[in-house]
This record gives sequence, C-alpha cells and structure tokens, in this order.
Amino acid sequence: MTRNQNFLYIALELCQASLSDIIDRPARFPDLARAGEMDMPRVLLQIANGLSFLHDLRIVHRDLKPQNILVKMDRDGRPRLLVSDFGLCKKLEGNQSSFGATTAHAAGTSGWRAPELLLDDDARETSNMSMSSIHSDSSSQLVSADVMPNRRATRAIDIFSLGLVFYYVLTKGLHPFDCGDRYMREVNIRKGQFNIKPLEVLGDAAYEAKALIQQMIHANPRLRPTAKDVMAHPFFWPAKERLAFLCDVSDYFELEPRDPVSPALAALEEHAPQVCRGDFLKALPREFVESLGKQRKYTGTKFLDLLRALRNKRSHYGDLSDSLKKMVGPLPDGCLGFWPPNFAIVVIVCCTVIYKLNLEGTTNFQEYFKPRRP
Repeated sequence: MTRNQNFLYIALELCQASLSDIIDRPARFPDLARAGEMDMPRVLLQIANGLSFLHDLRIVHRDLKPQNILVKMDRDGRPRLLVSDFGLCKKLEGNQSSFGATTAHAAGTSGWRAPELLLDDDARETSNMSMSSIHSDSSSQLVSADVMPNRRATRAIDIFSLGLVFYYVLTKGLHPFDCGDRYMREVNIRKGQFNIKPLEVLGDAAYEAKALIQQMIHANPRLRPTAKDVMAHPFFWPAKERLAFLCDVSDYFELEPRDPVSPALAALEEHAPQVCRGDFLKALPREFVESLGKQRKYTGTKFLDLLRALRNKRSHYGDLSDSLKKMVGPLPDGCLGFWPPNFAIVVIVCCTVIYKLNLEGTTNFQEYFKPRRP
C-alpha cells in the first residue's frame, strides 16, 4: 500500500479462482482441485485461520461464502486460501460484542446467513417454544425469538457461515439446508432442518466432521464454537496426535478410584454403551483378543478397558507377532483404523468427557486443545 497527494494505492494479490469456481467447475482448475483434495484439512484450516484473524481484530465478516474465498497455488504446489470481500464487514467498537440485526437489513447472501439474521416478526408468536439442542441430522422447530434476545448478532454469525462452507467443500458442492430443494434453504435454516448424512463419504473422518459442522451450524449462536475452537477441533488432529491423546486419556483415568467409582470415571463410563456396543471384544479378531489376555484381563463392556487395550497395543506394538502386525497395520493410522467402525467416535467422546470435567486446560491435555495453524 502506498499513497501520494491525491491517491491511495492498494496492491492486491492476484488469485486464480474462488473456492466456488474450483468446487463447481473442477475441470477448469484441475491442478488446484487436485491439490485441494490432497490437502483438505489444511484447506479448511486456512479459512478458519483467516476468520480467526478477523475476529481477533473485532471484525465480523457478515458475508462468508465460497465466492468470497479466493484460491491460488503457492510455489510449493499447495493451495493457499484467502478470505476476501470485506464490503459488509462490521467493526465491533470498544467493549461491544454484538450489534443490531434486523430482517430488513440482514447483511449477507441468501442461503449463507445465520438463523438469527432471518428472524421474522412471526417468530415471536412461537416465543413460548424453547430452542432445544440439535443432536440429530434434522429438526422441525422454528427459531424462537429467545434464541437471540433483542435480535443481536455476534461473531457467531460468521461461524454458522463457515460451517456451511466447510460442508460445501467436504461434499463437493452440497448445502446442508437444501434438504432436496435449494430454494428452501433459508426456510430450512429458520426451522433448523438440515441433513449432514452426505459427510459419511469421508469414511473414518466422517464422525469428527459431522460433530464439528453440527456445532458450527447450531441454531443457538451461543452454542457455536469460536473460530479458535474450530481450529482446535479433533477433525484437524493428525492420526499420531489422536492416538497419543487416547493413550493419555487412558493413563489419566487409570488412576481414578474404582471402589467406589469416582465421579470422573463414572462420567467416562456413561458412554460405554455407545462406544463398546455391548462388548467391544466380540468385534475384534480372535487372535488379537487372545494376545490381549497375555498382559491383563479386559471386560468388553467397559470404556476404560477399550482405551487400555488400545494403549497397551500401542506400547507393545513391537512385541506383536508378524501376523498381528499385518492385521493391525502400521502406526499410527493402522492402530486407529484397525478397530471396529464405531471406534471412530471414541476421540470425540473422549473430548466431550474432558470438556465436561473441565480438564482441557490441565497439563495432561492442554496441548491437544490449542488451535492448529495451517
């Protein structure tokens, strides 16, 4: 940027395409499309990082969408993404943390705006309806006025839009609120009616992607994560870090009293039915289960025993027979991917327990819950 007596000159970086161009017309940008698919978590992390930077400056973008995210190829052959188009930005002044938002002047683009920007007068008629937390792929409740008292908007409106962008990228152009009809997007956003099942094409990463996006597009803005929370989500953890986290969780809860069971251990075991599916040992190959018994006994209905089994096999990987090593696969991916399909939920469940017990800031776990950088 430079200036003279009469003009201010701003030099802008030239990018090859927008995110929308690449997703909707990949054949026109094959190199960028291919590079993005190979580097997907980093692609999304760059967008979140850009938004986090704006929020740290107390700037709310208000029009985050694929068309406003620009992409270029760096010299290292990896895509670089930049958040652009700040024409609708809102600066939060002083101690201000929110600003007025009315339907008549709702900033943003149709289909990419948060529900609190779409509140109509008729929503007040449903003010006796309390907004419940969305734990399924769809809901038919209307957004009630008490979700956003006085129709104030915060940085959370950008997080909602960011969740839509994440979904759009991961599903190669879909929108969670289309529900079969793109012209009903804003109606479905107001109703909280969405579908994230297409994320299941992501395989082992599907559960974490669903958990993250479901939080980001929550109807209640207070329950959405911050941009930094998004960057700290397990979706962005590499396999080695996920495996280390599960081993640390196992080590921590192994020290909890069992007779009587401590409140912390009880909080972990509350999730045993969901994770163990009756008996996790029955879902494992017989040779593998027999090798577990050589170190200590395991109860297939206990969550802590599942974590202990994983930790012990990680610690004693070198002692496994060649046939078992081939069965499990190489570390760290093999040790995670070997377990039954429902095991994909374990990292998210463990994170939920750690947050519930307020352990995320302790020396045991604080490194895991720091924002990742692209």
